Amino acid sequence: METGAKRTRSHDHAHPLLVIGFVGVLGFLVVAACALVLGALVTNLVVGHSLGHGDGDVARWFAERRTPAWNDLSLVGSYFAETVTALAIAGIAVLVLAWHRCWPQCALIVVTMLVEAAVYLTATYFVTRSRPAVPRLEHLINSDSFPSGHTEAAVALYGSLAIVVWSLTSRARWRRLFLVLAVVVPVIVATSRVYRGMHNVTDVVCGALLGAGCIAVGYFAVRAGMADAHERRERETPREALLLEEAV
Repeated sequence: METGAKRTRSHDHAHPLLVIGFVGVLGFLVVAACALVLGALVTNLVVGHSLGHGDGDVARWFAERRTPAWNDLSLVGSYFAETVTALAIAGIAVLVLAWHRCWPQCALIVVTMLVEAAVYLTATYFVTRSRPAVPRLEHLINSDSFPSGHTEAAVALYGSLAIVVWSLTSRARWRRLFLVLAVVVPVIVATSRVYRGMHNVTDVVCGALLGAGCIAVGYFAVRAGMADAHERRERETPREALLLEEAV
């Protein structure tokens, strides 16, 4: 009877992966709602107003100062958060972490990047904003400027990698390196997207905010899953083992 009761109690809680998924979905809904609110603010309060004119001034300032060398460098800067690049870096990181059985860190990257992709698709579907009225250096199928998917992906990817490194090592040089990457790479990507005429300044700022929100979703989802896993272990540990651990 006691064993059956223990089994019943152990099934009272969902599996940690389900907890992570549930929190991740809730977080996605929150960040997606924030994206739609930001989109409404941009399209209604920025476009056609003084801040929107400032967006256009910045885009024209960059366009008037383009050179072949800076064009090439801005392309490289954009590649830091290109879809293929982000998938490759995230995939390699997850494989390495899985090889070392660092499951929480794996989940952080996976949840963060999945939420980032879903938020971006949601925002571009519901929010319509034309790209800057300057010659563009790229021709994309998606004609919507809000938000900057490259900037959002850069913040989400390199920010989550910095958290992973900080959680796995206490070596200052590695922590500083990935912290610098988490700050510098999104700035390079955002500047490159504005320089190339693909986004306005407000688009990249909103993209950065949404990317940070995706990191927060991944972080809290993993923390919730880890807390549930810890509680499950405590519930499934026999009373005698617990007493022995306390005695030791």
